[in-house]
Amino acid sequence: MSNNFSIEEFEKKYVARLQDRKLDWNVLKFQEEIDPAYQRAQMRYIGRGATANNDPDVIEAEHFTLSTMVLPPGCVGPLHHHDDVEEVFFILKGKVKALIQENSYSEVYEIELNERDCISSPPGVFRGIKNIGEEEALMLVMLGANKPNIPTYPEGSELEKVRKERTKEREATIKGE
Repeated sequence: MSNNFSIEEFEKKYVARLQDRKLDWNVLKFQEEIDPAYQRAQMRYIGRGATANNDPDVIEAEHFTLSTMVLPPGCVGPLHHHDDVEEVFFILKGKVKALIQENSYSEVYEIELNERDCISSPPGVFRGIKNIGEEEALMLVMLGANKPNIPTYPEGSELEKVRKERTKEREATIKGE
């Protein structure tokens, strides 16, 4: 080991402890405002994800993001897709259905997942998740890039309309309009 190596600095930079985390019920609040069934919370560990929330306590991502997600009974992570990354859901607790759709106009397929089951959705495929159990579901969520693009939603959906509005507002802010 180098004389300049500090285990204290290493720990500060590369360790994220549960005691320092809190569930963020607001990061996806814009979805819940469209439909209360979209309520869910994230707890970030590595990277800021596609929402790019500004959590100073996350481990800086180099190649992927990692968070946990809590999904209350009956709630849904709505159909969306990432054009640039795969997304992995690993079920830690609960019973869910993964929702898979090839494109905005095709059939939505359901795949039941239980504790310690995993699904990986490739870029460009719409995916969502629904808690079909009696208790909250807890899962790990990984995205395959350190700064994924903002997801899109099925064409014509209320969420896609909101995403387009938010994108225009964001671009106008960047341009100083």
